[in-house]
Amino acid sequence: MSDQNTNPPFQSFPLHIPRPKDAPLPLAGVRVADFTRYMAGPYCTQTLCDLGAEVIKIEAVEGGDETRTFIPPEIDGESPYFLGLNRGKRSVALNLASEGGRRVARDIVAACDIVVENFSPGVMERLGLSEPDLRKVRPDIIYCAISGYGSGTSHADQPGFDSVFQAETGFMSMTGASNGPPMRTGSPIIDIASAMQATTAILAALVARHVHGDGQRVEVSMFDTGLAILGYQSMNYLSGGGDPVRQGNEAAVATPIGLFDTADGGQLYVSCGSQRSWIALAKHVLERPDLVEDPRFSDNRRRNENRLDLTEIMERIFSGAPRDHWIGKARAGRVPIGAVRTVGEAMEATLTRERGLVSRIEDASGRQVPNIGSPLRFDRTPVADPQPAPRLGADTEPVLRTWLGYDDACMEKARRDGAFSPRKPK
Repeated sequence: MSDQNTNPPFQSFPLHIPRPKDAPLPLAGVRVADFTRYMAGPYCTQTLCDLGAEVIKIEAVEGGDETRTFIPPEIDGESPYFLGLNRGKRSVALNLASEGGRRVARDIVAACDIVVENFSPGVMERLGLSEPDLRKVRPDIIYCAISGYGSGTSHADQPGFDSVFQAETGFMSMTGASNGPPMRTGSPIIDIASAMQATTAILAALVARHVHGDGQRVEVSMFDTGLAILGYQSMNYLSGGGDPVRQGNEAAVATPIGLFDTADGGQLYVSCGSQRSWIALAKHVLERPDLVEDPRFSDNRRRNENRLDLTEIMERIFSGAPRDHWIGKARAGRVPIGAVRTVGEAMEATLTRERGLVSRIEDASGRQVPNIGSPLRFDRTPVADPQPAPRLGADTEPVLRTWLGYDDACMEKARRDGAFSPRKPK
């Protein structure tokens, strides 16, 4: 094992503090059949799990979710990528190419309220696990498909990943330096946004079923999501404003907004686009109240017109003291300025620890892994206590026996019918 993993940073964080034992869970009693892999689907179903749903992750016998192989780094041979998207779930390993595996999968769905899948269109149909197929065993099922380009479109059969959608929706065209090429974001923003949209759709469908009595199919397309999160930029274009251009760390609509170096090499990000925040910046941080009265900077229009002059003044001031000096002044004056941190600095930040966002969690065997806590906070129905993501197939027999009531004969029949065997090579 590498030195990096001998004493990984998460070991310095405390164990997770359990929720109150008598507090109910938001989605208590809700069951989810999770056929998803990679990022968007597992992120969605993990949120449902955090909310208290019981999530059964159905994986291929040979290898499971592809992100299990995304190492290094690793924790006891497991991928942090996988661990971070599958906490609290139970893993059932099935060969869906076999009749036995499909039968078990249908039995699991019959015991569930929700199905979530992010296969390419047509895969679930070929497996005999399409929405109409599954509605035969659970008429009120909520079936959520997270697709790339949407079903029934000219691109429906095309594969796609986050970076491709960032490229095709115009997202990349807005990201990067003004004099550089388009760039994708460091975090898979469209994957994550699609997961959030899918979670919202599923929760809305649950409410609709409670009110109207019927389940339904919901679909979230990653292409659609990419267009939706362009925000005001798409509306500006449609209104005749032309294509947005890359602005790096600045914003065309307001000044001062941007990145500034400090005396110790640390950087600040200033976001003072409103008149009120500009006045606070000038008075409490820059200690230059005269700039507020300067006709070049008196309002946002003039600051935009004289952006280079103001930026030069601010660069000179900020270079005179270290980053933390300016952050202290900004906090005291309630001015929107942030320290530009590395991921490690953000994990170790005082506020991160105050919020209890990072912790260690362990399973019954004592295995410990890092955990980034849910950002959802409820005063009466707090999120579930996190449990480490499961080993591949660790819950196959317990789920089949406990959830489905399989006895020895049923288990043996499923085994004979190939449910737990690796796929035969074509």
